[in-house]
Amino acid sequence: MAKDDEMNKLSSRERIIALFLRMFKGETITYTEAMADYNASQRPVQMDIQFIRTALKEYMPESELFYDKGKGVHGIKSKGKFQSGELLAILKILIGTRAFGKQELMDIEYDLLELISTDDRSQVKRLLGAANDAYIPVAQRDDLIELIGNFFDWIINKKPIEYDYKSSNGRGPQNGHVGIPFNLYFDRFYFYVRMYVIDLNKSYVCRVDRFTMCKPKSRSYNIPEIKKEDVNAAINKTYLLKMGNEIHFKIQYWSYPQTALDALPGSKVEKILDDGSVIITGDIFLRGILLWALGQGDGVKVLAPQSLVDAVVERLRKTMTLYE
Repeated sequence: MAKDDEMNKLSSRERIIALFLRMFKGETITYTEAMADYNASQRPVQMDIQFIRTALKEYMPESELFYDKGKGVHGIKSKGKFQSGELLAILKILIGTRAFGKQELMDIEYDLLELISTDDRSQVKRLLGAANDAYIPVAQRDDLIELIGNFFDWIINKKPIEYDYKSSNGRGPQNGHVGIPFNLYFDRFYFYVRMYVIDLNKSYVCRVDRFTMCKPKSRSYNIPEIKKEDVNAAINKTYLLKMGNEIHFKIQYWSYPQTALDALPGSKVEKILDDGSVIITGDIFLRGILLWALGQGDGVKVLAPQSLVDAVVERLRKTMTLYE
């Protein structure tokens, strides 16, 4: 008799797990269907449903068991870990970065939508529809998420990697080097990794999507602390491209000052002039602020350093020759 009781208990546990998994995956089920599928009478099935409802309240408060009287079905729906507005904002920002291939973006959206209320998912999908249809990524690489995951693992475990890298200007650490990635960040369309290249004894910023081959080594490696740079400082100095020497710049700016401050992180307004323009200073890399200044037309005048002034003048002179 004791053995029969134990078998009945085991059967009940199996039934509860099966019912839970079916409903948790989005399926709805009636008492009649459950009774037929599990060869049980209505009373045990009712007790199973009640047990699942109680367990959800205690252990998974973000989910709830519901009963649709019109259809006579039970199911489980998520209340969500995020408010719908919060997740919509996150997904809109993600779309705006244009960093991922379209399929990768769809996969990310699918996973993130699981974090909001079941009732709101279709509405959020509808609001994302037009943006998804018009989405054009900045790069066509379709394994960026996988590569970021690899860099995460290499950074955490201090793994050196042998790599091939396609630089935009043919300079910097390209093929055949061994480096140790130690930080990862995102800035204006692209993911970057900071990496200490052992044989060059120098740290570099590399765009993640430009690695064409990465092969981790078996042993870990500790990077000299002096070769590391705080990632927040690196982000603040990066504008479009982290190229050229680091400089302290001074510009006169005639447009809305916050526009420049937003584009040049870490910069500040030093003085407001009588004509309504402002003097802005900060630290950045020469190539980055050169590209930015050229895009501002007559709204900005570079005051210092002289190397930046010369670079702007030379670039404008070359541009003018194209129209002569």
